[in-house]
Amino acid sequence: MIRVPFYKILPFLFILTSASVSSVPLDPDQKVYQPGETFTENFIRIDFPEKALVRTESRKRWRAVPLKDRPWLAIWRKLDRVGEETLGTKVLEAVFPNVTPEKFSIYRTEILRWSKEDNSGGNPLQLYFFLLRKEDKAYTFYIAFYKERQDLKDWFSDPNRYLNPQ
Repeated sequence: MIRVPFYKILPFLFILTSASVSSVPLDPDQKVYQPGETFTENFIRIDFPEKALVRTESRKRWRAVPLKDRPWLAIWRKLDRVGEETLGTKVLEAVFPNVTPEKFSIYRTEILRWSKEDNSGGNPLQLYFFLLRKEDKAYTFYIAFYKERQDLKDWFSDPNRYLNPQ
């Protein structure tokens, strides 16, 4: 039997235990947001109902998932090409035929919201699609969460939650 001195194993044990205890991702495109911590870019902001991992999928697309139980998902995207906003609206109108979006205006930002109920894997979901426009900038938000979670419905249905008053 090969015997390795304990002092040679100790650094590896320390690294393994500290990596499993810490929730800080090693990928620089990911960040853990604590409750009350806010993601902000231009005129948008978003905070999360619980500890969430936000991954930057490109310089203009982000995805957030909770670190526990996965009861919701949020994806948002910056639209910055000419015509992309109009195309996004047409796509949403195709997904929600004969549904007129709810319209809001907060902090000089136009907000369109479509909502829909769906099932995924036998789980009833509530889906929200937002289009936020302010001056020459626009963002889309896609949010899905378990329909029976009233706390998540209250949290994600408030359009003020996505705007940074400037």
